[in-house]
Amino acid sequence: MTAQRCGIPGCCDVGCFRDHLEAVLHALPKKSARELRALVAALDDKILRRAKSAIQVDNLGVPWWRDQF
Repeated sequence: MTAQRCGIPGCCDVGCFRDHLEAVLHALPKKSARELRALVAALDDKILRRAKSAIQVDNLGVPWWRDQF
């Protein structure tokens, strides 16, 4: 069950910041996006390793940061 959200970005839905970062990755030129995506992927991996029991990555259609915090 997901927690109630208040609708204020960043208050109850910290995943909104990761959504913005994903949007930036898609808006950047290819080379810049590739460089930033490598950095973001390393951070994502670190987060997932630290919280492997708390964050589910089973649903391939939903980004891991949505409703996981």
